[in-house]
Amino acid sequence: MNINPFDLSVSDFVAQSARWCAEFNIPEDFPYDLKVEIADRALFDTGTDKYEQIAEEAEDWIEQERTRLGEALPTFSTHADYIVRTEQWRNEFNIPPYLPYTEQVRIADEVLRTSDRSKYAGMLSAAEEWSKTESANLHAEPPFDGWKEQIRRQLLQIQKGKYLMIYVPYGASNYRIEQGTLTSVDWNKGTVLLHSTVYNRDNTVAIDNIQSIDESRSGSGALGSVQTADLRLVGNDWYRGNTKL
Repeated sequence: MNINPFDLSVSDFVAQSARWCAEFNIPEDFPYDLKVEIADRALFDTGTDKYEQIAEEAEDWIEQERTRLGEALPTFSTHADYIVRTEQWRNEFNIPPYLPYTEQVRIADEVLRTSDRSKYAGMLSAAEEWSKTESANLHAEPPFDGWKEQIRRQLLQIQKGKYLMIYVPYGASNYRIEQGTLTSVDWNKGTVLLHSTVYNRDNTVAIDNIQSIDESRSGSGALGSVQTADLRLVGNDWYRGNTKL
């Protein structure tokens, strides 16, 4: 089971809680993805007060899971890292600042291998000294935020035209959902352009404001995964369409 620590939800909390699985009649031996889907539907039907109670319990669990599951991203200290982390040289080599950090480093490394190194002798000398200092500093801060890095990696892999539901924090503990087909990603400005298939208009979302991205939905307001029958609870049994699970 591969769980993205930066895309955990209240439904994940319910699916991994024996107490709440019993409350919502979710069989413990169901596949994890199905448990999450049932939890998602059950939470939708449970009412605001109950949802807020569960969401409050889920908050600490989600943070703990992100810490436990989160990928340990390394602190780099190469010449290419120096370029990426120095605004003057990043601009000189036209490296988009909102790309995933490792992708920026790859571009900088390619530039170094193909450029006239004598032209940049001074820069390379400064990079050498910077690299030694960074390598010796065991407490150096990583050059990126892990959460944002994961979002940028995900965006880099999504094809244009894919329908997305993007969750953006709103207020203290709420989220708004920006949704539509992916038109483009501007890695220089740090924005995502979505086209609403309902209102036939474009909407721009700042990458650094994104909490999570759901790629599994088929259209505006969709509650279930693409091309699957609705889940429903009949007595104590769960059905997908007319099929008992």
